[in-house]
Amino acid sequence: MYTTPKPILGALYAQKVTIYWSKAGRGMPDAGRRAHCPPAFVLSAGELTQLARTNTYSSIVMWERSAYAPEQTVETHFSFYDPHDWGAVAVKFPHNEGAVVRYTYSRFNVGAPDRSHRPPLSCPLGLDEVVRVTYNGRASWPLGAWRYEHTTFNFVLTARPTLEMFLAEPVRQMTDLADLW
Repeated sequence: MYTTPKPILGALYAQKVTIYWSKAGRGMPDAGRRAHCPPAFVLSAGELTQLARTNTYSSIVMWERSAYAPEQTVETHFSFYDPHDWGAVAVKFPHNEGAVVRYTYSRFNVGAPDRSHRPPLSCPLGLDEVVRVTYNGRASWPLGAWRYEHTTFNFVLTARPTLEMFLAEPVRQMTDLADLW
């Protein structure tokens, strides 16, 4: 028997939280400061209005050089192939039945150490649920110094966005954290 696919009754909202540090900041006390950096942030009313536009996401960046003070903006996301693809993380909408969040390691998007032997991770994203994806990596700057980063994506599919929607406890989480020696 044929059934009509369920329509998606919400829009996708995304928040990317990235923490950057150098080799000098690997140990204490910086590691302790980074451990207290939140994985999600409240939005301002202006940010929520901006996120209602297509191809936007909330971006929070925290740098070692600024004692991990959050810098929050709304970014326009440009992707030639898929507006819901952020490189290592993508959200797909198969058959209009909901959404699927997918994480795939890539040296270009995540960095070292190599984790290409690990299979991609995926999970469903239901209406009014939060799904969180967390990964880390390191890469070298042109002059050879290492840069470390820890990235968290928060996704919500909703028709009723709120300023606090990313703070809700995630229904599902995907994590790919490597030892960044």
